[in-house]
Amino acid sequence: MITMRSSYLKNSRAISTTLAKVVFMSALITTLSLHHALQAKTVEWPADSVQWRSSELAGYALAQQKCSTCHSAHYAEYQPPNAGTGYWKAQVLRMKTVFKAPITDDEVQSVVDYLSQTYGSSRK
Repeated sequence: MITMRSSYLKNSRAISTTLAKVVFMSALITTLSLHHALQAKTVEWPADSVQWRSSELAGYALAQQKCSTCHSAHYAEYQPPNAGTGYWKAQVLRMKTVFKAPITDDEVQSVVDYLSQTYGSSRK
């Protein structure tokens, strides 16, 4: 009986020691990972070579202000030139819902009108 208890205690201590080592190593790895993750990082973006096409439409200012927070005017330039209003509305709604573009429901149509009339099939 004493031998079994002694053996049990040895195994229990070995398990405790192993567990303590695993916990320590996990804490160390987590601390090191957090240290690297929390270090400040700088990102330098290239200068925009393409600007939003000027327009008197209200959507022009909105595109400059809101669309440019995520992408440059290159995005609009590379869309199909024969894209209709439906295409542009789908794009703006996708940016708003999927990518969380900071465009209100009231601003959607102004942006769509600007894009359609400046880059799409309704171009003047």
